[in-house]
Amino acid sequence: MQKMLMTSDAEHHPSSREPFVATGFERVQSAFHDIQGRPEELGSALCVYKDGKPVLNIWGGVSSSDRKGPWQSDTVVSLFSAGKALTALCLLHLADKGVVDLDDPVVTYWPEFARADARRKSRVTLSHLLHHSAGLPASRTSRYGDVWDWERMVSSLEKASLLWPAGEHTAYHAVTFGHLVGEVIRRVSGQMPSEYFADHFATPLGLDLATRLMPHQKDRLATCDSYSRWTRLRTAFFASVLPRMGGWHAQYLRPCSSDYHPNSARWQNAEAPAITGFGTAEGLARLYAMLAGGGALDGVRVFSKEMIARIANERPAAVPDLGIRHDVRVGHGMYFNLGPMADLGPNPNSFGHVGMGGVTSFADPDTGIGFGYVCNHLFQPDSKMRSIIGERAAHLAKTLYDCLP
Repeated sequence: MQKMLMTSDAEHHPSSREPFVATGFERVQSAFHDIQGRPEELGSALCVYKDGKPVLNIWGGVSSSDRKGPWQSDTVVSLFSAGKALTALCLLHLADKGVVDLDDPVVTYWPEFARADARRKSRVTLSHLLHHSAGLPASRTSRYGDVWDWERMVSSLEKASLLWPAGEHTAYHAVTFGHLVGEVIRRVSGQMPSEYFADHFATPLGLDLATRLMPHQKDRLATCDSYSRWTRLRTAFFASVLPRMGGWHAQYLRPCSSDYHPNSARWQNAEAPAITGFGTAEGLARLYAMLAGGGALDGVRVFSKEMIARIANERPAAVPDLGIRHDVRVGHGMYFNLGPMADLGPNPNSFGHVGMGGVTSFADPDTGIGFGYVCNHLFQPDSKMRSIIGERAAHLAKTLYDCLP
């Protein structure tokens, strides 16, 4: 059992090297340790902010898939698709500053985007990109391994035709999202998404988060399980063989390779912002605490109140997603609460993003909650369970809300 610090309020800063649980949230810690005690678990961390202050920051288990080395307060792990939100926030930040308009066509900032299918692609807006309705969840123009090379991947998206007109359908842009949104960020700001996020979010807010693995994170990196030779063979099949045989769904992993796993050197040395985010539970909680707190945290304002209202008040209706084949509520690069894509506590107004295997992060402006959960034991979906990320974070979130006044 980890040491537990109890205080009457949440003034203890979570960057200390000791676990922290504010009075009244002990049941969340108990639930966390119950999960951590399961034989299949490796390591994980949970951090929660309420009204701009930490109320819980705990961790446990091991940081490697071979069960060696304890998980530490600053252990970094792959965020998988939860990192998409970081890239989306960069574009929203540019819109907040008036540098871009989300209703503008992508070609306004990236003319080569319409090298092919020009008539239809010239109608794709920045908002379409953020809402996964651009019509490019996959393409046949990408090649094996393109996802690890920025210029090759961007070029393949420029030469791709839309699967349908922009706005006609929602389909999760699982692999393409980061390069589509990220190239707009690069064209407008002159910075890669990782550089922009570091300058405007990570540094001013003190976040251990990035859209790619940063040099200062490498010696604290946790490895994930499910990286067997069989996994690599399956991934290679999905990336190289299946795309030749099936429809557009079969193209999802076409630009990937057998290195499509965060333990691989290519994953750890590339910037593919749809998948290559890395960070800590504390970093996620602080980021979403800023969003839940009206765009500011610890006296540092990142977004205007008007932009936060635009993000938080969208509250979209559920629509079918042709990619994941579930209903979703898509916001500005993040998802509003609706399982199984976004099981984010009991409040339907919560919004955030999850990542493959179990990573979960969200903001609840109604209660001032910023929530971050990370893990290195990756949940494996099967036909018996509706969830695509497992129930660990959902159970912790429910327990958290049961503790609120």
